[in-house]
Amino acid sequence: MQKERNPWQWLPTLYFVEGLPYTIVMTVAVIMYKNLDISNAEIALYTSWLYLPWVIKPIWSPVVDVVRTKKWWIYMMQLVIGGAFAAVAFTLPMDNFFQYSLAALWIVALTSATNDIATDGFYMIGLRDDQQAFFVGIRSTFYRLAMWVGQGGIVYLTGHFYKTYQNYTTIWSTTFLVLGAAMAGFSLLHKVILPNTETLRSDKEQERGIKEVAIIISQICIIGLGGFLINKFLNIDTTWTYLALGVLVVIYTYFDLKKKAKTQPQILNSPILTFFNKKGIKLSIGFILLYRLGEAQLVKIATPFLLDDRQVGGIGLTNEDFGILYGTIGLACLVVGGVLGGIAIYRKGLKFWILPMLLSINLPNLGYWLLASFTPEGLVFPGIVIAIEQFFYGFGFTALMMYMLYISQGENKTAHYAVCTGLMAFGMMVPGMPSGYIQEFLGYSHFFLWVVISGIPAIVLCLKLKIDPTFGLSQK
Repeated sequence: MQKERNPWQWLPTLYFVEGLPYTIVMTVAVIMYKNLDISNAEIALYTSWLYLPWVIKPIWSPVVDVVRTKKWWIYMMQLVIGGAFAAVAFTLPMDNFFQYSLAALWIVALTSATNDIATDGFYMIGLRDDQQAFFVGIRSTFYRLAMWVGQGGIVYLTGHFYKTYQNYTTIWSTTFLVLGAAMAGFSLLHKVILPNTETLRSDKEQERGIKEVAIIISQICIIGLGGFLINKFLNIDTTWTYLALGVLVVIYTYFDLKKKAKTQPQILNSPILTFFNKKGIKLSIGFILLYRLGEAQLVKIATPFLLDDRQVGGIGLTNEDFGILYGTIGLACLVVGGVLGGIAIYRKGLKFWILPMLLSINLPNLGYWLLASFTPEGLVFPGIVIAIEQFFYGFGFTALMMYMLYISQGENKTAHYAVCTGLMAFGMMVPGMPSGYIQEFLGYSHFFLWVVISGIPAIVLCLKLKIDPTFGLSQK
């Protein structure tokens, strides 16, 4: 029997590697494409699609759960991520680099979401219950460290090297090549240091898990093929076709299940479907989707705005400036805000804080409106706005996380929470897609005012929520 391995030997790198690809795909890629002169509309639309794997990752989680081991999935996915990062490096010097690099980043997103499933599963089986409680804050710290390395260190270095080489294509290609090698190294490291704590599932369990996922994957393939054929037939080039088909498939599935449930009520007892049978769940789903409606648009445009030249209404920051302000100061404020948000709910409960925290995630966005209206020179005012916005975002985001835990309570809470995180990611993906077009139509100043106004629907729903006053409150 293998001797128990100290979690300090493997947990820090495991969660650092979980956070790094997500940060690269969601934040660093936006900066890279801005440096490479891609328009705001295209950046917002196509990088928002990269959220999709995190939206639908609950779909294939049964396969990760029953096929092979979590350890196998972890080091294999990290190896694929490394290869996909290298692919980004090789595509950037090409003429059609935007399309090819997006395809490589989509592979990163897909494998990173799968790595997330395996990592979180390994955390629960690789640690005892008391160790899980002890290390929950530590794993979050190393995840945040990966964010600092990505949107702080890496972005700063690209700006530093630009002073010498004056060629962002070469700089970003080299960066992704180094990232690819690093991920391959982490893959080999985790193959060696992760403890062998699992036993293989039976063939019957593996077959059942694969069969469940195959049904849903076939629907995704139908959406993909159908979207391609429609675009080909109509001679158009748009990703909105796929989204529209996806909505139609969801609507059809809903009414099909509703019809079958009359003769086969047992089908509604699956872990996923029981979530949608909860009392008041429609209001809860709407609230989760709209909670970050403004932030979903802001996050895609704030970076291009800060990097854009002052002549076109931007602030004119360099990558070095951005790395310091957003990746270091902003991230520190984000972490502090999140910690204080947890303490606040612990002392007064979720019901007391949910509206103030919702306001705190939206009102500070007025700072970007002021920046766009007056375009101050220097780093002081942008730094203050970034620090305030990130602090209150961290503070306000706590309420959403706690609310998702609240409505996931009861039987099948793990599956229900996975559905909530998928809805949360969907709420970030869809509003982010047209945000670039909205910004180009309104201009920076009016766009940021629109972002603040976008917070109103969630506030209206928040006033209708029914929450147990004792949830989240200290029981001492």
